[in-house]
Amino acid sequence: MVDAILKKAQLLLGPHWLMLVITGVLFLLVATFVDLKPVVDENFFFSTNDPGILQTKKIERRFPSQPEVILAVSSRDISSQRYLSRIQKLTQRVHAIGGVNAVKSLTEGPKSFDDAIKSPFWSRLLIAHDRKSSNVIIFMEGKQTEKPIQRLEQIVHELDARDFHIHIAGPPYVVEMLRRSLEHDFRYFSLTAVVLFGLTMAALFRSARLFVGMLCTCVSAVLLTLLIQSMLGHKIGILTVNLGTIVFVIAMSHLVYMTFNWQTLADRAHRMGRETPDLAADAWRMTFPPSFWSMVCASLGFASLLIVQAKPLRELGFGGVLGTVIAFACAYLMYPAFLRWAVPRRSKIVEAEPTHAFWSRRFALLSLGVILVGVGLGLGLNKVNTDPSLFDYFKSNQPLRDGLEFVDRTGGSNPLTLVVSARNGSRLNTDEAYQKMWTLHGALENEKDVGTVISLPSLLAEGDRTPFSFLISYEKMMEIMAQPKYARVSKSFVTEDRKEAVFMLRMIEARRTKYRVDVVNNLRAVCRKYGFNADLVGGIYYLQGRLAKLVAESLVTGLFWLNVLFIVIAFVVARSIRGAVAMIASLTLVPLSMLGGIGWFHVPVDVISAPATNVCIGIAIDSMIHLVFGVRRAQRDGKKGWNGWVFAREEQWRGIVYSDVIIAAGFAIFVLSDFPPTQRFGLVVLAGCVVDILANLFVLPLLGGAQWKKKS
Repeated sequence: MVDAILKKAQLLLGPHWLMLVITGVLFLLVATFVDLKPVVDENFFFSTNDPGILQTKKIERRFPSQPEVILAVSSRDISSQRYLSRIQKLTQRVHAIGGVNAVKSLTEGPKSFDDAIKSPFWSRLLIAHDRKSSNVIIFMEGKQTEKPIQRLEQIVHELDARDFHIHIAGPPYVVEMLRRSLEHDFRYFSLTAVVLFGLTMAALFRSARLFVGMLCTCVSAVLLTLLIQSMLGHKIGILTVNLGTIVFVIAMSHLVYMTFNWQTLADRAHRMGRETPDLAADAWRMTFPPSFWSMVCASLGFASLLIVQAKPLRELGFGGVLGTVIAFACAYLMYPAFLRWAVPRRSKIVEAEPTHAFWSRRFALLSLGVILVGVGLGLGLNKVNTDPSLFDYFKSNQPLRDGLEFVDRTGGSNPLTLVVSARNGSRLNTDEAYQKMWTLHGALENEKDVGTVISLPSLLAEGDRTPFSFLISYEKMMEIMAQPKYARVSKSFVTEDRKEAVFMLRMIEARRTKYRVDVVNNLRAVCRKYGFNADLVGGIYYLQGRLAKLVAESLVTGLFWLNVLFIVIAFVVARSIRGAVAMIASLTLVPLSMLGGIGWFHVPVDVISAPATNVCIGIAIDSMIHLVFGVRRAQRDGKKGWNGWVFAREEQWRGIVYSDVIIAAGFAIFVLSDFPPTQRFGLVVLAGCVVDILANLFVLPLLGGAQWKKKS
């Protein structure tokens, strides 16, 4: 079957210069038609049919509101005339920004500073608990906030002073910073990783022709994946930003094994004193079967992400399956042309290789140590945190992180919305309902994870401060506040039938010790305790909590089904019960060590770094399959038992070690990113590559082929 595929493939294989032309054409097509700008918005975590998004959208329809950016302005004395005049200047300049609909501050809303202090509404909205800072609340129009945020940053830079320090926070600003970080990493670190891959390959193989061939093939795989994704309507998202690097690595892995097999066949022919008529075709034939099964396993690994609800993971799953197939096709349709063009040459690195006696050893103590360390690290699985703080997405001592932490201390940084209704179904425009809502408001403010609360009773309490308000019913007050001259403010807090009201909470990230979904469930219980049902829950805080739950589920369900499928493939590839069990046990060490180590070292598992485990499992499976196919070739040549594994290790160790080293070197560049999730992604892959090498070269052969008792 392989020979038939090879003959058909050879008809398609052109000379090396044609492959270079194809790469150039793909580059022009991508540059012309593909939008390489990452797409990030406030709801980028989920698809439009996700239950969390549906609830959030329903809240937005019932209670019209606009995205808010918060400027927390600190000073020694926020009541001074100098401070208030500067707040007024800041408010006026911000209001003039295109895309800003309204601004509320101490000089735009309350009658005076004293009025704001006394107001149950303005004091919560604008003044910090310690009265060391006040807020400027900016309401943005639409979702295109890139230019308004840039203009806002310029104004903040111009007006910021030692005793007038401005901190920026709020969902639109956070989203814009995420987008910038992703765009920066996509442009610079992906390119740097490719260059680092290339330099490592050049040093390893000492052949400019092979270097050009590898670079041409891997880049073509990346470009073709981006082009087809764009044609299918998929844009670059929060996770597919790293897809190019992943596809480059997958394609390169095939090439590394093919190249080392090419060199091995050349060495054998040289020792035997005969020339091989088509060395490239022989290497193609030798590498194709294990590469095919590796491609199948890697595709299944990414396909396991398609069953989760988190939109970024599904996008990565689709892109990963597509990229894996394209990488395999490019490797076997393009690269052989460069192998025919090149001449086998051994580098000094390869020449300083272990001897046959080295690979004949069983390394029982080393393997036992790897297993024990893996099991020990695995005990940290229950410590894995898939619901990290919002702060963990950003680097310490940077303006964004500092702003978030300051706003968090002064009233909470993460918005959560609760839509409540009376448990007895009564309307919320009566004195009794008002008193009950105020009680609920106070109970919510007393919760440890809750900062500032803005609600219908706080708004009505502001109305109670007007002269002769006792003559006006709460229903009439709501009608007045729904008029245009009051910006229809009541419509943002209560429905027209007066059956549902909204409570807007700013949640505190620094004090959180529970998962967000548990915090939200506690708040639901508080509502029930005081006679209300939380009919709807929305906001970034709730969505992040759901995302954390989905990431945890994807780690469990994705890895479970991947292991189930790998068990089947292991039996097909190994063709023996012992070999299959050895492959499964060795592979288990990879996620066990990685996820357990993440738990022990308290590394946050966010949606961006979580797929690193899938990447490393794909690398480990790739190495295992190539090694097991080496064993099968040895068995066909008459080598039995342990000798077959010795032969396979000696033949395939270069591909296993050097492919992992090159991959680790490429992903290590992400450690230099300013975006912590990208840093964690690179570090986890780096650690996983070390585990891959140890598990495949030492544990797998010992479990799969070592004789437990010496023959008498």
